[in-house]
Amino acid sequence: MFLQTSLIMRGKYQLVLLAFLTIALSLFNDKRAIATAIVIPTVETPEVLDEIVSPSGDADDPAIWLHPTNPALSLVVGTVKDAGLRVYDLEGSLIQTISPDNIRYNNVDLLYNFNIGGQSVDLAIASDRRNDTLAIFKIDPTTRLLENITSPNIGTIFTPVGETSNGTTTAYGLATYRSPLSNRDYVFVSQREAGTIAQLELFDDSSGGVTASLVRTLTLPIPPGGELEDAQIEGMVADVELGYLYAGQENRGIWKFSAEPQGGETATLIDAVKPEGTHLEADVEGLTIYYGSDGTGYLLASSQGDNTFAIYQRQGNNQYLDSFTIGASATIDSVEESDGAAVLNVPLGEQFPFGLFVTQDGSNAPEVPFFDEEDQEFVNVSSNFKYVAWDAIANTFSPDSLLIEPSGFDPRQPNRQLISAIPESSISGWGWLVLLGLGFVSRCSLKVKIIRPNRF
Repeated sequence: MFLQTSLIMRGKYQLVLLAFLTIALSLFNDKRAIATAIVIPTVETPEVLDEIVSPSGDADDPAIWLHPTNPALSLVVGTVKDAGLRVYDLEGSLIQTISPDNIRYNNVDLLYNFNIGGQSVDLAIASDRRNDTLAIFKIDPTTRLLENITSPNIGTIFTPVGETSNGTTTAYGLATYRSPLSNRDYVFVSQREAGTIAQLELFDDSSGGVTASLVRTLTLPIPPGGELEDAQIEGMVADVELGYLYAGQENRGIWKFSAEPQGGETATLIDAVKPEGTHLEADVEGLTIYYGSDGTGYLLASSQGDNTFAIYQRQGNNQYLDSFTIGASATIDSVEESDGAAVLNVPLGEQFPFGLFVTQDGSNAPEVPFFDEEDQEFVNVSSNFKYVAWDAIANTFSPDSLLIEPSGFDPRQPNRQLISAIPESSISGWGWLVLLGLGFVSRCSLKVKIIRPNRF
């Protein structure tokens, strides 16, 4: 009898121990306990081919331009590196190619209602990596065509005056920003193979063009154990209402600065790549903001290493909420190795009545193989851009869906509610221990319910 009782008790202890270990492993496991949500694209642009054509192209970064009077006529402007810019309509059809000689357009962003000689124009601004400068275009709302209005005297960004750009440690990532305080226009440009960001102010050059002048420089540290090139930043986005700049340091994580020129150089790391963090797989790439009303909404980030997109709260400390992937439909392939991304909340005609998310697909199908002599392997040299309806993303998390606010933000007339400073952390060592314990509980609850609309 004693032996039988002991075996029963031992079995109970083993079950308790097994349950404890199961919970512990679920808390510390880097992989999500539930499958990542999958959304489906409805439109794709024509393939962009690298290496085997001239000029070779490589789709990289999109921006969504809102037409001033007819949203159905809105455009997607995409960089294709050595092949310049390509402009698409909402059906994914190519309507303009801009491909000057000796350029390499890396990232692109928009500025609405920029004043040139008393005229209000919309600008598309790209970073020219080969020449270490900006390429600035005005968008004609009637023809929907872009025209280069870059000032001939604009100069280089990181290359010293009098020297020629080396085409490598040059202009890379890019984001625009109009200050809610001063109404002045700026562009942030990161330096390739470095942790440096230049903030430039844009000006009318009095000759029908646009020029720029450096106002400050921001620097991110080299990741632990890395080299200078490991500090590289590409994906960036500025919150034009709350006054923040988010910068994706590819091998470290997402940093948050004040976007104001007088905002100082202090940066907050809001999330790190694995193994330091748990939600992002290097490289961190395209960043974009879904604007809701009253400062709500989401920061979205391309986690290139695992082909997912991470979602963070726009407000507060940018709490991580969930992730999604873009799968394949019957006619459109899935998204892998994504670089740039853009999202817009406003209705864009019948096709996207609740907003649009656009991202680059770094491995488009059907594959076009090319043998890379340097790496001694075949690579797919086909890329393009994929369109996903925002409501398809938001409702994927139903019943706890993301915000769908088609009237929550107007990129032509954003609300001006600047938060002038990023709160500094004042948590004690004991406080961090308490938060760590709460974090364990929070991570468990996030597996079941991720997003509650009444929290936004």
